Amino acid sequence: MRPLEYVTPMSLAEALERLAGSDPSETVVWGGGTALGPLLRRGLVRPRVLVGLERVAGLQDLSLAEDGLRVGALVRLADLSRSPVVRGCLPVLAETAGRVGNVRVRNVATLGGHLAHADPAQDLPPVLLALDAQVRLESVRGTRTLPLERFLVGPLQTARAADELLTEVWVPAAAFGRRTAYARFTPRSSQDYPTVGVAASVRLDADGVCREARVAVGGAAPTALRVPAAEETLVGGRLTRERCRDAAAQVESAVDPWDDPRGSAQYKRAMARVWTERVLEELALEA
Repeated sequence: MRPLEYVTPMSLAEALERLAGSDPSETVVWGGGTALGPLLRRGLVRPRVLVGLERVAGLQDLSLAEDGLRVGALVRLADLSRSPVVRGCLPVLAETAGRVGNVRVRNVATLGGHLAHADPAQDLPPVLLALDAQVRLESVRGTRTLPLERFLVGPLQTARAADELLTEVWVPAAAFGRRTAYARFTPRSSQDYPTVGVAASVRLDADGVCREARVAVGGAAPTALRVPAAEETLVGGRLTRERCRDAAAQVESAVDPWDDPRGSAQYKRAMARVWTERVLEELALEA
């Protein structure tokens, strides 16, 4: 068996030094391990070094400021779901985090690890896309911030360079004033990844006219994605049943799913339309 070294940096600077110049096939970051652990056990990932982040200060911080909500990469999903701060400003984020997997998974899984794993069917990426979330990436070369939609580039693929560490997720305060909802379709176990997950976020004026809209889908394309055509359909009018249906039809046209045990590509397209319509009608009822 290939020898495996587990190192635990005491600071962010030390962790970044460990990653600097490293071979991504040889050195892998360990957060909660809920995604990486099974890959290691199956021999699908065979690094020589695991960089554990549990001793790095600041990565478990969660704070609310004038510019928005900042969540450290090591904040566990269970803590995210229970946080009074998150429940107060972004209840949809807390509720969705509380539905990922089961309690054993949520007690270990971290937000940064969840996003870095980049499985197209995960629950939180569509919600965070609808909330205009950004991620902070740090390395010894410096710091950069990316919109989540640019961070997610393919199945199990992100824009993170080998020497970079995802350290924080930021949701701008502008998202707090919008109505946001998420729905997931899981025909098997509720603990499973959804066949399709849909998030929508809208801002309505005093007359009920939609002034801003975000629509994002997971499980129906190589990555979770926003659907600008659906958003454009919603903006400028009330969320009537007909308008919601038209936007849902745009989602059905935009997604690019594949056949897998959760359903055929044709079935997933249909479910993307159905669940988009349901989410939008839920938001319309709140008006």
